[in-house]
Amino acid sequence: MESQELRETLSQNLKKYRKIKGWSQFELAEKAEISEQTVNSIEGLRLWPSDKTLAKIANVLEVEMYRLFVPQKLTLQSEAISELKHAVVKTVENLVHDTLSDWENQ
Repeated sequence: MESQELRETLSQNLKKYRKIKGWSQFELAEKAEISEQTVNSIEGLRLWPSDKTLAKIANVLEVEMYRLFVPQKLTLQSEAISELKHAVVKTVENLVHDTLSDWENQ
C-alpha cells in the first residue's frame, strides 16, 4: 500500500468510527485530549499523526489501532462474511428445531 493510500484509509476509517460514535471532530478531539485541528488535519490528509496520537484516538473510539488502517473494502468483506455466518447458523438452528419438533409430534 502506498503512502497516499494509507493516509486515505486512515482518514476514511477515522471518519467512519467517529460517525459510528455520533461524534463531531470537536467531540473526538476533546475525548482524545488532542486538538480539533489535529483531527481535522488527519481526516483532511494534511497530517500524519504520531503513534501517541493514534493510540489516543483508537482508545477513545474503542477500536484496535490496526483497524484504522484496514481498507474499507476489506472491512466490508469481513462484515459481509460475518453476516453470512450468522445467517447460516440461524438457518441451521431453525432446521434443527423444526426437525426435533417433528420427531416429538410423531
